[in-house]
Amino acid sequence: MKKFYWIFLMIFMITGCRDHETIALFPLDHYDQTLSNWIKPSDPDYDQSLLSREIQQYHFENFYKHNFGALSPWNADYVNQILQHKAPDDLKTLEQGLFTQFSNQSKPEEQIGYGENFRPHSQNWIDTIANNINVSELDHLNYQASHRAIAVENLPARVLPTDDPYYFSYKIAGEGYPFDNLQMSSVWVGTPLYILSETKDHAWSLVITPDFIAWVKTSGIARANEKFISTWETAAKKQLAGITRTTTSMVDTKGVFRFSAYIGSFFPAEKNSEKLKLMIPIADENKQAVIHYALLSENDAAMMPWSVTPHHISYLMSSLLGRPYGWGNLYFYNDCSSELKNLFAVFGIWLPRHSSDQVYVGKQVDLSAEPAADRLSYLMANGHKLMTIVYIDGHILLYIGNYQNPHSKNHEAMAMTYQTMWGLRPNPSTSRQVVGETVLFPMLEQYPEDPKLMSQADKKHFQVSLLDDTPANHDLLHLEILDLRELMYP
Repeated sequence: MKKFYWIFLMIFMITGCRDHETIALFPLDHYDQTLSNWIKPSDPDYDQSLLSREIQQYHFENFYKHNFGALSPWNADYVNQILQHKAPDDLKTLEQGLFTQFSNQSKPEEQIGYGENFRPHSQNWIDTIANNINVSELDHLNYQASHRAIAVENLPARVLPTDDPYYFSYKIAGEGYPFDNLQMSSVWVGTPLYILSETKDHAWSLVITPDFIAWVKTSGIARANEKFISTWETAAKKQLAGITRTTTSMVDTKGVFRFSAYIGSFFPAEKNSEKLKLMIPIADENKQAVIHYALLSENDAAMMPWSVTPHHISYLMSSLLGRPYGWGNLYFYNDCSSELKNLFAVFGIWLPRHSSDQVYVGKQVDLSAEPAADRLSYLMANGHKLMTIVYIDGHILLYIGNYQNPHSKNHEAMAMTYQTMWGLRPNPSTSRQVVGETVLFPMLEQYPEDPKLMSQADKKHFQVSLLDDTPANHDLLHLEILDLRELMYP
């Protein structure tokens, strides 16, 4: 028995060391996270708008179009564009394709999907999910006004109707928790929806949102009739208010707590004395949407579009900085693209959910063919602080300006960024140095903490986008092409 004990201990130590080497924490000691040291109230432009009136109005019209206009789930023409796709690009075929995609049958080891218990999912697991989906409901779909709905709870948006996670092996660098491949995003309260189908047990609904198609809990949505939608859209067109302090408690005028509101949420509103009076959607006993009201102070919400000043941007950042990284909005935390999408919502700037698509909202310059040093030089010379986003291989960040490098003896300039990031990796990608939160982080050619780590400026792609300038026409059209595969599995 003693011999077997020592064999077991040796195996444990070897595998334990391997796991430890795969994941380590990146030290943030040299990277000041005090926001006011970077965006300073003493700066002469602290309260000056970074956007012209014309550009902000351009963005706000686009924002309204996706949520309440021609590209909204409440718009019959838009929904019909989705419903009329033909096989193999129709909803039914794509949904059935997911059953194969998330089955473990005949998959190589690196593509095996695991549950939260570190065990591979069985075929019975995916069969049970598939059998609960009314696939026949996705045949010959026709638009029905009665299928319009609205979110009355903050909802995880799932690729398939299950709470179960689907991880690849944690032994593979960059896989395992928190990268649940079924976690798509989140749907905030007040989001317009169109219901495509319900599962056989009625627990889940497949819905069109302004950004994607996903499964959400049926209990968190309410049907919206013509009267509700007319009232809501009329008020929204007149005035919207966006949440400016995350996890704001929404209590209606009867004193009943309804939900927590996150930055990125917005509601029809009006100024009421010293308070903002926001419309909020509630489900009645028949699961029909009705309107209640909540009163918020100007510390918690702002009339839209809010002026895009360093002061206002830093106010939002102060509520988000240091929050944990949330892959696909896991636990209603943000990943890189949802961070920027939510950050800019109150300013009336609509960003799509995909990081690779977000760069097309502004004037885009592709520097992917340039070396890392030239990329950084271009960003520091031509980037507009707080108005420039940078896309790098599935990740996106916000450039906030040029500052002194904390590692430089000669006080050289560096490009400072704001981003929600999981971590850095070496090349080849054998491990992760985890940051795991929203941080102020410099874009350097090399990090002294570990010179083997790959610079964010040295990835395959490097695209810069100026949100304070309009995109070229072909870029704008790129966002309006309906790709159901992308909508169903971003």
